[in-house]
Amino acid sequence: MADYTPPGALPSTDAVWRWGIADVAIAHAQTVYVAANGRVALCEKDQTIIEAACVGVSLNSAAAGQPIAYQISGQLTHGGSTYPGSGEVVIVGAGPGALAPEVDATTGDFSTVVGVSCGGQCLQLQIVPSGVAHA
Repeated sequence: MADYTPPGALPSTDAVWRWGIADVAIAHAQTVYVAANGRVALCEKDQTIIEAACVGVSLNSAAAGQPIAYQISGQLTHGGSTYPGSGEVVIVGAGPGALAPEVDATTGDFSTVVGVSCGGQCLQLQIVPSGVAHA
């Protein structure tokens, strides 16, 4: 399965989320990290450790300089049919803001677990930035 960005993200009642200011244009349901300037930017596993250090999944779209909400834990419902099967580990993808199943990690990718698929279009967020490259 290739990288994917679901068409939406709906937090559940157990969701924990934060606000920030977008450093770049961010679409709904993309993985984000906090850049050195304190703004929220898009994650990528094949760039740097910092860019792979996901802090959450965006809950709205925002232009650069605009407010962005992102969920950091709890259950998240995504739209779309390309979602991984139940129990699959989901990581930061190679494309800007994308998600990917863990089996897609390749040598040199910086692995950050975003969560575990809980079936259907559900993701249990449990973000774990490893800080190391995949062997």
